[in-house]
Amino acid sequence: MIILDFETNSTNEHDVIEVAAAKIAIKNNEYVVTDMFHRYYLSRYPVNRFSFEVHKITPEMVLQYRKEKNLNHSVYFKEDLDFVKFCQGAKTLVAHNISFELRHLYKLVSFENHFCTMKENRHIVKALNKNGNIKNPKLDETCKFYNIDFDQDSYHSATYDVSKTYEILKAMKKSDYIYT
Repeated sequence: MIILDFETNSTNEHDVIEVAAAKIAIKNNEYVVTDMFHRYYLSRYPVNRFSFEVHKITPEMVLQYRKEKNLNHSVYFKEDLDFVKFCQGAKTLVAHNISFELRHLYKLVSFENHFCTMKENRHIVKALNKNGNIKNPKLDETCKFYNIDFDQDSYHSATYDVSKTYEILKAMKKSDYIYT
């Protein structure tokens, strides 16, 4: 099982500028992180100001990070075979708003099963939209429901969002909202 989160520059397939993933196994009936993957990439497209307002990642930041870490992996997400290798053998993809991640994975990696912590919690969290109707809960709303600490300043960092999705998954299991 892999928990995945992307920060992207656009809605174009594979236009990922940050990826974080956690490989999860079940040991003694508990979810356990067995491996992690995290990288930054450049986009082939101009900076999308709407995306930037969400994650605040610039191409200059990506280049500086890669320089400081002396990274020699692929500059663009689509070309990173290490990510594909990391995902090999995992049958289940978990994400909060999984349709977003699937759009950007397009034909790069596939999974037999998908588990969306956002959709699965729609009728559990019962977050309301401005008209008073039940909506898909955002990550912070889902964390609040499960009494998981949430830092708004860390939100939309791929590593932070993966860690919170992991905590939600564990809370759902503990509350018997999911079964293994």
